[in-house]
Amino acid sequence: MKKIILIIFVFLVFTSVCYSQDSLLQVSIEVDKESYDQGEVVKITLRNDLSENVFSQIGSHTPVFSIDSIEKKDSIGDWEKLFAQCQYPHCIYDMDGPVEIESMQSVSFDWNPLIYLDGTDKYIQAKSGMYRLLILYQTRKGTSSEDWKWLTVYSNEFIIN
Repeated sequence: MKKIILIIFVFLVFTSVCYSQDSLLQVSIEVDKESYDQGEVVKITLRNDLSENVFSQIGSHTPVFSIDSIEKKDSIGDWEKLFAQCQYPHCIYDMDGPVEIESMQSVSFDWNPLIYLDGTDKYIQAKSGMYRLLILYQTRKGTSSEDWKWLTVYSNEFIIN
């Protein structure tokens, strides 16, 4: 009986260790500083800590398209969605496809924090406030695009003065 209990205990410990290690593996986004002056360039880094490769435009020649949205905290603490680029039908772009980012690799780009007003071609510099970015990346479980899945990840929060 003691032998069975010991085997079950060892199995449970092993399972919980494996689960906790897997849950730590993720794709993360970080900006290089906690605070920026208005108009200052923000360095954005995607780190792939997964055991598989991922794909994102963050490593392409058109990395701004990896930004799904910019979010700014409003006066009551809610996040307001803003646009990082002009949206169709106001603009049509020739953009690169997502590039492969290997397991344990990081990719960065410098972003000029512009806000496109209502997704039109009119833009302003990001105003003072607390921000975060929602970045797109893709996993590909097979060779068919039907097996590919777009996912998002938030950056750490940062302030624009």
